[in-house]
Amino acid sequence: MKFSLSSCSRLLKTSGRPPGSGFSGAKALAGLLTSVALAAGAGAGTANASEESPVVRNDHAMGSTIRGHESADQMFSTQAIQSASSMPGVPGMDVSSHQGVVDWTKAAANGAKFAYVKASEGTEYSNPYFADQYAGAASAGMLRGAYHFALPNASSGAAQANYFLKSGAAWSPDGKTLPALLDLEYNPYGSACYGMTPAEMVWWISDFSTTILSRTGRLPAIYTSTDWWNGCTGMADGFGNHPLHIARWSATPGVLPAGWKAYTLWQHADSGVFPGDQNVFNGTVQQLAAFAANPGPIFSDITGGQFTTEVNWLGSRGISTGWTEANGARTYRPLAPVARDAMAAFLYRLEGSPEFNAPTKSPFTDVATTNPFYKHITWLASQGISTGWTEANGTKTYRPLEPVARDAMAAFMYRLAGSPAYTAPAESPFTDVAITNPFYKQITWLASQGISTGWTEANGTKTYRPLEPVARDAMAAFMSRFDAKYGSSQ
Repeated sequence: MKFSLSSCSRLLKTSGRPPGSGFSGAKALAGLLTSVALAAGAGAGTANASEESPVVRNDHAMGSTIRGHESADQMFSTQAIQSASSMPGVPGMDVSSHQGVVDWTKAAANGAKFAYVKASEGTEYSNPYFADQYAGAASAGMLRGAYHFALPNASSGAAQANYFLKSGAAWSPDGKTLPALLDLEYNPYGSACYGMTPAEMVWWISDFSTTILSRTGRLPAIYTSTDWWNGCTGMADGFGNHPLHIARWSATPGVLPAGWKAYTLWQHADSGVFPGDQNVFNGTVQQLAAFAANPGPIFSDITGGQFTTEVNWLGSRGISTGWTEANGARTYRPLAPVARDAMAAFLYRLEGSPEFNAPTKSPFTDVATTNPFYKHITWLASQGISTGWTEANGTKTYRPLEPVARDAMAAFMYRLAGSPAYTAPAESPFTDVAITNPFYKQITWLASQGISTGWTEANGTKTYRPLEPVARDAMAAFMSRFDAKYGSSQ
């Protein structure tokens, strides 16, 4: 007979009653783990962990590793677990393969309004019950979402995010789907933090998050305990824009992990009136519906400025995912100028990332085929949107790191729209743009479309400031307005 931590987890998750509450429950688990370890070591024919099948090794439910690591003071309460109806907020649940076939109608009748369903773990395990459980929750009238059990030392965050999305559970603004949920807890197979430094862990989480954002338009929620997070990320405080699903089986959610001032979801018990774990949403039913439908803030440095809506739109479309800072914060740097290489990427994504095979030899002497924006730059050139410069010696250059000026931006967008028929006015609407300006037609076309109307100066005249670099926040506004007019990637 094979024994494993995951099979022990299965025992706890599928038993008819919880393994105990408070410190006595933790002690009971510790005793069980000791017995398992002794039994696993007995007999020459017993398989070790590395010989277990992927299904057994990777079948961990949300919270399954926490009880064995955290003390009574950290995780548990000696008070009785309250019923779902008495907990503050909107009741819900989470399930995995351990619950198998779920009676969703009964769960809904008992008051469950939402459910998270395990989709995957690492890059080797998919919940065989996922499709039925996910559809079942929806058919019972619940909001539902999918979660991924992270194994950060097994593969990159991006690889695991892409594997998770193969389940078909990507978030969409349909008002029925909850954001993807990243389950971060103790390593089932080794050191608590997977042998990673806090900096490595922060980078891994950001890699997963960036991939989910770029592919679904929304940051994932994060499930964790305060103890694991503070210990394994070094109290990283930059993830506050990710909804927090706090794990604490107690009468209160307790002290929250570094970086969060409030929780969105709370797993307060590992058994109860619903199958699986018991959760509550921190708000009303109406607020839960709004949480499902709206992607929420994405960048920590965008907090209500002039182009907040447009920048968040840009992020939600995956056109720009910004930068990840050392503490995990995702920033947009709104006042930084847009470089020509990044501009190519923005326009390519605005067009819906069309199929394009970049040439094996670069047409530009200053853009190597290994440049991270090589595909985007050569796509832009292939479309005639920006063909660069011909130098004195006859070679072509793109000047990828130069900032994009406002006059050139007008030309790029005019060409992206297909160079529509347009007659420029005989008199310039801008005092700083002469009718002889090589970009006069494109600038006035941009203004006629309401994409950029320039500035009204103190004396009442209008200026365009054609040679000023385009700031990243203004770029977001240009693209949002362009998309509203032309809907190229809708």
